[in-house]
Amino acid sequence: MNIDEALKEIAEYKKIDFKEIKESYKEISEKFSGYVKFSNLSADEWNQLQINQENIQNVMEFYKNTPNYIFELMETHSTQAKSNLSNIVIDYCIKNNFKSILDFGAGVCQDSIIASKNNLDSTAADIPGKTFNFGKWRIEKYNLKIKTIDIFDENPLKENYDAITCFEVLQHVVNPDKTLSHLIEHLNLNGMLFITARFKNNYSLALKRNEHLDETFDEMIKKSNLIIKEKIHIWGKGDSSKFLYLLMHSV
Repeated sequence: MNIDEALKEIAEYKKIDFKEIKESYKEISEKFSGYVKFSNLSADEWNQLQINQENIQNVMEFYKNTPNYIFELMETHSTQAKSNLSNIVIDYCIKNNFKSILDFGAGVCQDSIIASKNNLDSTAADIPGKTFNFGKWRIEKYNLKIKTIDIFDENPLKENYDAITCFEVLQHVVNPDKTLSHLIEHLNLNGMLFITARFKNNYSLALKRNEHLDETFDEMIKKSNLIIKEKIHIWGKGDSSKFLYLLMHSV
């Protein structure tokens, strides 16, 4: 999916003219710097609302109601780096004969859509709201059999999966240790948990309370009875580097 395809889908969903949304993207691109230009809109909204980062309901309400995350996530998924990340996961699942995959924090459901198109039993989980509604619309648009789970609390999962993706989620949640434990509980014994997260040198929506995990995340993983099978550099340099963790149950 390139940026024009992403913007066309948004235009179709919102019933606005594609030229209008393309012009808006051009203006934002000229105004802001950064890898994903639309992320500046999400950050500005977050800062203006002065979200209480210690209150899980405040954080969840933001993600339910923000109109900007659709734009940010669709732009992110249009990048080559994000496409490469998705392909790494799909290739690993196919190679290891995985059947089921959960995308936890699915957002616009692009990874769930890619998984389904690659014949995986795909499930998308996220907070109900404007972004996930758009993701569900996309599933219907592509006529795919993807199950969806609305997240209302810290224990939304009922089934187990061969693979679970958790991309750019843990830095946004109030209790990342609880979230990680919940995912582990629902990972099949020989399954794989795929995680990306950057806890520092990120934008406003990454909770300040989680910055300590930039130094202790690997330790938290080991304490959770997981082993790091691989840690793959995805993008960025130095303190802004992003890694893909491939995690398995320790034997």
